[in-house]
Amino acid sequence: MKDSNQVLAQVADFTCTGFDDAGEALDALLRVVQEILDFDTVLISEISRASSQLRVHAVNNTHPGMTVPQGLQIPLTASPCQHVASSVAPFTHGDMHADAELALLPAAKDMGATSYVGVPVVLADGSFFGTLVGLDLASKESTAEQLAWMRVMARLAALELQRQDARQLA
Repeated sequence: MKDSNQVLAQVADFTCTGFDDAGEALDALLRVVQEILDFDTVLISEISRASSQLRVHAVNNTHPGMTVPQGLQIPLTASPCQHVASSVAPFTHGDMHADAELALLPAAKDMGATSYVGVPVVLADGSFFGTLVGLDLASKESTAEQLAWMRVMARLAALELQRQDARQLA
């Protein structure tokens, strides 16, 4: 992770940039999150608790060894995001392969992800949208500072998602 001043500058640049659409803004946001975490893949998922489904809403893949496709839809129980969705709290694991339950999930078993960090994306009205996630092939523990920045970025993601919805309704 870059030092705090560099991260602050990147977040400030992001918040001061006028984007033409929310998709462009979410792509830029994910690039900032990738810099914060230095993880191979970062994504925003949309989670339906009612149908227990997860859909990848936006993704930034930086390592050819692990590529998560945008639009991928899987049962929520097949993702570590189920822990974030059930508690609406951050969930991290530095080595999913060392945990019997997590090792069986497709992210670890099929995609080879070892590290996971996820924070909830909660909209302004308090409704749960999904997760802001980092996945990495290597074993990495997330720091308290990274989690704090992830929570900030999840709030910014929520604003962009709401802006996207507002434009679609107009």
